[in-house]
Order: sequence, then structure tokens, then C-alpha cells
Amino acid sequence: MPDPMNLTAVPSEMAAVTAPVAPAVPDAPVNSLNAKIAKTMKSRLENSITNKKTFLTDWKQNIDTRLGNPVAVFTDGLDLDADLQSSINPDWSLTKTKTANLFSQLPTIRGTHEGLAYAAAVAPFLKQLNYEMGPKRANAAVAMNECLNDAVNASGVAAAIVTYSARFDDVEVPAEDPLLPAPAPAPAAVGPDGQPMPAAPVAPTMAPVRRPVDTMLNLTRISPKDLLWPSEFIGSNFNDGDFIGRRDTCSPAFGRVEFKLTDEQVEKALETIQADPVKDLRKNPEKVANVDVDRLAYSEVFYWRYRMDAKEKNFHAIWRIVYVDGIDDPVIHEPWKGQKFNPQTRSYTGACKFPIQVLTLTYITDNPIPPSDSQAGRPQVTDMRRSRSQMFQNRARSIPIRWFDVNRIDQDIQGNLMRGVVQGMIPTNGPGDRSIGEIARASYPSENIEFDQQAQRDLETSWQIGPNQGGSQSNSRTTAGEADIVQQNFTTRIGQERAMVSTFLLNLADVMAGYIALYSDFLVLTPDERQMMDQAWDRGSITQDLVLNIVPDSTVLLDANARIQQLMGVLNMTVKSGFVNPEPIIAEILELSGLDPSKVMVKPEGEKPKGPSVSYGFTGKDDMMNPVALAIYNAQGQPITAQMLKDAKALLDSLIVEEPQVPPGMMPPGPDGQTPPPGPPPAPGDASAHPNWEMMPKIASRSRDMGGA
Repeated sequence: MPDPMNLTAVPSEMAAVTAPVAPAVPDAPVNSLNAKIAKTMKSRLENSITNKKTFLTDWKQNIDTRLGNPVAVFTDGLDLDADLQSSINPDWSLTKTKTANLFSQLPTIRGTHEGLAYAAAVAPFLKQLNYEMGPKRANAAVAMNECLNDAVNASGVAAAIVTYSARFDDVEVPAEDPLLPAPAPAPAAVGPDGQPMPAAPVAPTMAPVRRPVDTMLNLTRISPKDLLWPSEFIGSNFNDGDFIGRRDTCSPAFGRVEFKLTDEQVEKALETIQADPVKDLRKNPEKVANVDVDRLAYSEVFYWRYRMDAKEKNFHAIWRIVYVDGIDDPVIHEPWKGQKFNPQTRSYTGACKFPIQVLTLTYITDNPIPPSDSQAGRPQVTDMRRSRSQMFQNRARSIPIRWFDVNRIDQDIQGNLMRGVVQGMIPTNGPGDRSIGEIARASYPSENIEFDQQAQRDLETSWQIGPNQGGSQSNSRTTAGEADIVQQNFTTRIGQERAMVSTFLLNLADVMAGYIALYSDFLVLTPDERQMMDQAWDRGSITQDLVLNIVPDSTVLLDANARIQQLMGVLNMTVKSGFVNPEPIIAEILELSGLDPSKVMVKPEGEKPKGPSVSYGFTGKDDMMNPVALAIYNAQGQPITAQMLKDAKALLDSLIVEEPQVPPGMMPPGPDGQTPPPGPPPAPGDASAHPNWEMMPKIASRSRDMGGA
């Protein structure tokens, strides 16, 4: 894949780029500084292994206690206490409850970038990152589930590693360098007739290159027994330690490719393989003692270079060392290929954290490896086992036993009674109520039952998981308010540990993002996304200020009804805002309801766009005679036509009755059409003189208002 930056060269085994195959040359001698570092690191690894052995017995006991195995299993067959043989394993349900509350699904990784210039490249980059973390590639959910069981039950610590591998084949390509100027053409040959002869075709010079065939990003859990950390380290953030490493095995074929081992080295390493079942945390280590001899055992370590080399100027430089058992010198000692140095910015691009990340859910002062929840609650489990064993012993010694009076029972009947063969009528000498009876049985002390119940409560307090959180019915009577307070406190406690799990996951995603920035081809992106990313893409800076995050509590899987309610709340709140596409939300609701969205969903019919809301009013004929007002009225969908105006005018003409015009000073004509002669002027206040007049709309409060004198 292309690399737009002028970074330091990455060996062809890791970089998914075509590179010329260099001729085989003898390995350069390791300089004295690297030899000294390798020797010191090997000694520190031996101390780490010795320190780790002190934890193995407890880790094994935690696992066997969860499985309900007796104590003799993890004491090499020595039965320390027969009272502890009862198979009671509350760690089984408590571990499942705790891990489910901490992590039950892989969340979507989100992120932001401090540089606004790279904002367009963040979304496509995160799409590729989530694809690599998903089930089709690294399948991070499997490693996370395994790590949570390690941290909660087995060891109190969990670890995982992100690795990148590539496989290449050799192909022949033209060796001409397009950056060099083309050579001057040779003068054309001239034939006998004086005409230039066509030049003979020249075969291009070919050179072998390595072309990537397949690449793989892995996220793998590391067993606690294989984790290597500095024995002097006393913190909780293992990225602050001098180094971090692991023990592992591989096949000879893998060692030949990844570690460049020769056949002689492989044969020498295979001769040193020894089975060590004591270090195995499996249920039955004796059954796997005869391990496959065709496995190479090795130690892989990553360390901060500046803590070993005084000349190293960059605090983010990480180096990698690989020791193969049976080979004295390290087979690999080189800069880690999960990062590259950019000479322009004098900083590292890619991942600037160890590829091995460690998870702990608690911290005890100066003890980087804390006890697990199972180990912290082991005293209570031991008490419960002892109490349960005592119950069984009491039941075994309280079998009902009857007695009979030898003075009242015949000797033949006595023999039958002792053999237990008489079940019918028994002859007695006198009343039989005193002839046969039952011996009083020993009752189990009630205070022992209270002790057992108290041990159960103490165990729940240690785990901070009660019956309600475990999905079972609580026997105690509590009010709704008390139950809410208990749940709130549980949420606070579990929220802190969920934050630690989220940090662990994001650290692994950060390392994987570094590999993606260096080596990925981004095959899952669409052409539009590639174009948008290329406009803002910079391999040298994209991961430096990229801040990854996840939605709070998104690591917990909700049931279908709870998820539907969550989606409905989002849909009702945001769908009318216009900022949200409701289609994927509705599709997920239908899927959770058991319906197929492809069959029941249809595209909604497009609604006519609504115009702007405008209010106006027309008053009088002058407004209606205005062309602009008439045009606005016609635009509302009910235009006034010329014919409508003609019809309206005709209607008005038919309703108007013309009155005769009366000259000033003359009386209007009477009913007979004759004009009456003028009479004397009406007296003041005479209403009969003006029959057509009406009173003004007011309250008549005085007599003169009514026309009187």
C-alpha cells in the first residue's frame, strides 16, 4: 500500500508494500549496546518468571474453586481438611454475573481529532477500525470475554496483545525507476538504401519485488501464567513499566517465517522443549503433560528504548526482543514495527503504547497484581463449604433408629426386628406403646444455619452483587426506596470498573489504529469515503491527536425490550428535528420486534413542500383594485377571473333599485306617484315629520331624547 511520507524503511515482512528483494547478506554483528540490553533483559525476564510463580498456586485454586473441585486438587493430592470437601461453588454464578455486568458486547469505537484539518478523515478511519475490531477480523469480543474471566475469577489481572502479520510472494516487475530521466535514444541504424532501419525491441530489465498476498490483524488474550512484567514494578498502569512481555509457543513453520530461524536453530530449539504441567492452569494438567514436541517456546518483550539507551531522544520509541528457548542470543532485537519515525516532525506515527495491554479491576498499594474477586471472597466460600459439610455429616448421623423392650418382645420377634423383616403385627407382653420406640435424633444447631447465612451475606458484600443483581429473588423484605438505593450504589461501584474495562478496550483499539494507519489499504471504504479521506489524510499525524472513546455503558448488552424502549425514546425526541435519519432506527426496532425490515418497510410518500406562512388583509375596493393585491389573492389557489367579475356585477345590478331624484326643497313623490304640495315646516322635535329617520344607538335617559318637549 502506498506510503505518502518519507518515513524510515519498514522491513518487508510487515509493510504491505512492494519492495525489492535484497540479496542475502550475512547478519551484521550486534553492537555492544544491544548485546548488553539483551543480556540485561534476559536476566530481568528470569526474575519476572520467578516472581510470577508465587501467584500460580492461588490462581489455580481460584479456578478450581469456581469449578467446585475439592481442595486436594490444588494441593498436589494432599487432603488438608476433610471438612472442605463439599462441592459448593458460588463463584460460578458470581463470576458470570460480574462479567456480564462489565462486558457483554463489543461497542462501536468513536473518536475525535484535535486537528480540524483531519476531521473529514476521522469517520472513514473509524469505520475501518471498527471493521478490524469486529467479528470478521480480529473479533475483539472473544478476547475481551476471556480477559474478563481472568480478571474476575482466576488472577485479578488480564492481558491481550495486538499483532500484525503479512505474507508476500515474489514477482518480477520492470526495474526502470520512473523518477530517473529517460536515457537518450541511440542513433538509428541506416540501411543499404539510406533509409533508417527500425530499432530492435529491447526487453526491459526486470527486478524481483515482494507483493503482499494477505494481511492479518489479531487481538489475542494472553494467559495470566504467560504474562511477563517487571518484578520491581509497583503501579497500576503497566504502560509505565520498563517493559512488558509474554511467554508463548509456535510451530516451526511460524518460527521460520516470523523469526527468520534456520533449520539448525529450529532443531536446536526443539531439543529443549520440556513439559511443565505445574505452570498450567487447566483443570487436569496431568492429561496435557505430553505436549506436542513440534512447538517452539519463546519469550517476546517490548521495552521503552530511552530507559535502556541514553542516546535515545524520543520517549515513545519502543523496541522488540524475541528469545527462543534453546538459542542463546535473541533471534529478533529491533525497533517495533507498530510505529515509524517521521524525520520531518521528529515524532513517531502509529502506536505509542505497548502492543500488550493489561487490565486490573482494583489496585492495592504497591501490588500491581491484585487478588481477584474469587480470591477475595475465598474465606467466605471456605466457611460455606465447611458449614455445608457439617450439615451433611449431621444428616448422616441422624438416621432414624428404633428400639424395643426385650422384656416385652418375644425372642423370635426380636430377631426379626433386628433383621428388619417384620412389618405386620408384633405380639407383645402387655401394651405395645412402651415396647417399641424411636431413639431421639440429633438436631442441627440453629445458630450454625445463621452462620451459614451470614457467610453468604458477607460473600455478596465482598462481590457487591446481591440476589437482585444476580437475577434471583431476594428473601429479605425491602421497600422500593431501599431497593433503589441499593441499585444506585451497585451502579456506582460497577460503573467504576466498567470505566477500567473501557480504558483497556480503547488502549487495544489505539494500538490497532496505529497498525491501520501504517499498513491498511482501507478496503471497506466506498470510493466517496476514500476520496473524502484522501483530501485530509496524513499517515504521519492522523493517530497522534486521535482521541478514541465509546458511549458510556455501551459494553453492556440490553435485552430486546429495553433496547426498543431506548430507541423509541431517541426517535420520539429527535425525529421531528430534521437532524436525524429515522430509517435505521425504525429498521432496528422492527428487527428487535421479530420482523424483517426488508419486507415491511416502504419508502414514505413525498409530501409537497410547504411555502412560507404569510398573513395579509384587504380592506375596501381600493385594495381589490390594486394589481399586486389581486395577484396575491389569485396565488392562493382561487383566482378571480374576468367572468367572475362580470357575474358579480350583473348580480349587484339586479339587486339595486333606483329611487327618483328629488330636487332640493321638493318633497319626494307619494305612493300614487304625485308630489304633495309643500306644507309648513315641521315643529322642533316632531318625529312624524321625518318618518325615515332613526334614533342613534344609545340609551334614552331624558324626555327630550324621545322627541318630547
